[in-house]
Parts: sequence; structure tokens; C-alpha cells
Amino acid sequence: MVSLAMLRGYASRATLCENRDMEHPGIRRIKEGYRCFSEGDCDGFVREFADDAVWHVRGDTPLAGDKVGREEILEFLRSLAQDTHGSFMIEVHDVLANDLHTVVLAHTTVNRDEGTYTADEVHVFCTKGGRITEAWGFTSDPGGRGKFWF
Repeated sequence: MVSLAMLRGYASRATLCENRDMEHPGIRRIKEGYRCFSEGDCDGFVREFADDAVWHVRGDTPLAGDKVGREEILEFLRSLAQDTHGSFMIEVHDVLANDLHTVVLAHTTVNRDEGTYTADEVHVFCTKGGRITEAWGFTSDPGGRGKFWF
């Protein structure tokens, strides 16, 4: 049974969650990075990374492997834009963060001569000292991604 006091407590918590003025710095950092990427400013996104950051790319595509350091991460992001003729689009659905992690729930659409790849994705970023230190991307369609990038 749910009491009125329980409902009032829930409503108070829900109100706090709706206060956008209390947005976590990790959320602001990632939103800014994704905005930069969407505008073709890969350098702007990479500024949020630590010098020795690692971006882990899973799978068996030519993109797979660890990208170590800002320069390799920048090269990786630029290659995504180049290989897709600027069609790589990420629609961010939600960004969740605490002091150690920021998680992006997104939908990705990419067009190439070979066709279109579209999937839901989760991007996980580890942070330390206000910088991104590690990143992973997980797709809802790893098989489709593998076929698309070959």
C-alpha cells in the first residue's frame, strides 16, 4: 500500500530531478563535446580528454582497437567524419553522470555508398580531474556495424 506521505516524498524527489540548474558538470562536458562533434569540430570534443586518455573500440572492424592519447582519438573521430562524408549523426536521447562516469544514450545514423547503418548506442566515459580518461561505445547492432564498416 502506498501512503500519501510516500507520494509526497516521491513528488519532492521528482521535482529535484527536474531542476536543470543542478546539471552535473559531466553532463555539461559531454553535451559540449557532442555539440562540437556535430558541428565538425573534432578538436573541440577532444579538448575534454586527458592527454593519455584511451578510447576503446570493440569489434572486428577496421575501426576496432584502442585509440591512445588525444592525437589518436582526434584521428579516429576525424576518420569517422571523413569515411562517412560528414553523414555520421548522433541523436542524444539522454546523458547520465556522476563524479566518475558519464553515460550517453543515443541513436546513431551513418550513410556511406554501401548503405545506411542505424543503431541505438551507449557511450560510457570515465572522468578524473574534470577530464575524460577512458571511453567505450556499445551498439545494439554489432553485426550490422561490422558489415557496414567492411
